[in-house]
Amino acid sequence: MKKPSDFSLQLCRVFFYCLAFWLGSMTIAQGQDMAVDSDLAFGEERDIGIASDPLESVNRVFFHFNDKLYFWVVKPAAQGYSYFIAEDVRMCVRSFFKNLLAPVRIVNNLLQGKVANTGVETARFVINSTLGIVGLADPAKNEFGLSPKDEDFGQTLGVYGFGEGIYFCWPVFGPSNVRDTVGLAGDFFLSPVSYLSMSDSGAGIAVQAGGEVNNTSLTLGDYEDFKESAIDPYVALRDAYRQYRQKKIRDVVVGKDSVYISTFDGIEKTYAQDMPGTVFSESDPASAPADDFFVQAGTSVDVEQVLVMRQTLLGMNKKADVTVYARGGYNF
Repeated sequence: MKKPSDFSLQLCRVFFYCLAFWLGSMTIAQGQDMAVDSDLAFGEERDIGIASDPLESVNRVFFHFNDKLYFWVVKPAAQGYSYFIAEDVRMCVRSFFKNLLAPVRIVNNLLQGKVANTGVETARFVINSTLGIVGLADPAKNEFGLSPKDEDFGQTLGVYGFGEGIYFCWPVFGPSNVRDTVGLAGDFFLSPVSYLSMSDSGAGIAVQAGGEVNNTSLTLGDYEDFKESAIDPYVALRDAYRQYRQKKIRDVVVGKDSVYISTFDGIEKTYAQDMPGTVFSESDPASAPADDFFVQAGTSVDVEQVLVMRQTLLGMNKKADVTVYARGGYNF
């Protein structure tokens, strides 16, 4: 077993090699990668451009490797695991690992200037580590209404305007790009599991593999459905990953914790969405006045932007139409 100092030194070397490669390979397009085009209508999907994939032939080899690894190793292990372990226990294990990675979210929220979200994540970590029994439960969300604010170093770099660079499909780790690869290396030093790997590489790998098998056991069938519906699974996964990361960087909700806002007769109301595709409202949005809104907003910042837009358009006597559409079982 290698000494912790040797392991850390080699990891630092890999990190800086990735950083140098990133700076040499990517083209930073100021105002194009991150800024939403001002000509787009509100709610319209922004074109994030053509994927830079000069290593497609190599990436496809790694994609097929990961595909076989899933069907031959990970899926059978997850099926056997789920047969013996109850779903409630597996959800507790997933919650434990999520709570364990709280330092990653806390630091990256702070680096992005999201002070309120930093406080939320800190409070979640304290509550779930105590009342939630080291994170096995999530009373912070279930009892106090504190939803997780997922951020990582790759998103932080994106917020600061760094381009994604070329696309990678890493063996075992899956789809990524140069920016997110550097971000992954940066988050390594914030993860408690990483320090376990430094002291005992075997234990660290076992913990990581166990967490992956546990998570896979809760999502069995999702990858199969995705692959079956895609004409070219490699291209579909690449494009889906790029859009997913762009939405995460722009703080567009891609999961369950979204909020619908509605304004009727000058009164703003908010409704939590706990299940995808379900809107909890007190009135039918179709009956809303022509100059009012019924839209989905991803964060509190989006809510404020929508309300400001509403007042601006009403002052101009303009009618505002917002389309709510569904993709992948979620509403946007």
